[in-house]
Amino acid sequence: MEAVLRSGHTYWLDMEIADIPAILPYQALLPGHPLSWEDAGKPTQRPKLEEHGDHFFLVMRGLDTARHRLAEQLHTLQLACFLTSNCLITIRSGPMASVAGVRERVEKELLRLEAGPDGLLHAILDDLVDRYGPHVEEWEAEMDRLLKEAMDRPRQLIMGHILSIRKHMLLLRRLAFNQREILTLLARERAGLIQPHWLPYFRDVLDHLTSLVEASETLRDSVSIAVDVYLNSVNNRLNEVMKVLTVISSVMLPLTLVTGIFGMNFDRIPGLHHPSAFFVVIGGMILLAVGMLIIFKRSRWL
Repeated sequence: MEAVLRSGHTYWLDMEIADIPAILPYQALLPGHPLSWEDAGKPTQRPKLEEHGDHFFLVMRGLDTARHRLAEQLHTLQLACFLTSNCLITIRSGPMASVAGVRERVEKELLRLEAGPDGLLHAILDDLVDRYGPHVEEWEAEMDRLLKEAMDRPRQLIMGHILSIRKHMLLLRRLAFNQREILTLLARERAGLIQPHWLPYFRDVLDHLTSLVEASETLRDSVSIAVDVYLNSVNNRLNEVMKVLTVISSVMLPLTLVTGIFGMNFDRIPGLHHPSAFFVVIGGMILLAVGMLIIFKRSRWL
């Protein structure tokens, strides 16, 4: 390994955070400040880009595609990179499909190291950003389903799902904004580190990330709409229930008055002892109830 590091040839060194102690004896031959290596060994760094003259140090975050259901949970992995004119060092917080895919292309000679470390970095970042797309589409489909359920059958469980998506959407939006700033800086002219013919490719990745930011904005609006629809649906259902209860109470009130009058403990109530009194009173109560329902219907209270 020392011979490769001293040769001056283009190389790509890929490792996980747990592998860092194994290369510390060669740190004098590797780019990067000790503080940058310390940051690379911590899996919770925010996305950033640091310029150190002869090399870049950048931190990006990619989706943990092993945990597929973005609508339920959002897990990301850290990717720290050291980029010089002749080497690329990638340090992952776990297995990343983006890095594995590029490594497979290099092994099959579909992508050559002669393309340069900046070409390798572009391939990794392009794949990393593109992997957000299908999951965001899944998220949008989940929001459409929840919106339909919020209109048809508003339940407390739906509100919980909407708020969960809102929390993860805010995290995705923050990640997309931070990483867009990094791609904006990488897409600028920098002598010796990123070759001019690679700049349009980095701008293309920037366009994809900008689309992701716009999608996160759309999702934010969708979440707000879903919350409003859910609350309105709940209020409408509550109003319907209150309307029915009010009508029942309004119909029962005069009937209760009639039964209360004839239920008083007096011996002399007109018609109390008439043979047909019971049926007359019951018939009158039925006519009274039906009449009130007709009035409510014509008044559009039902």
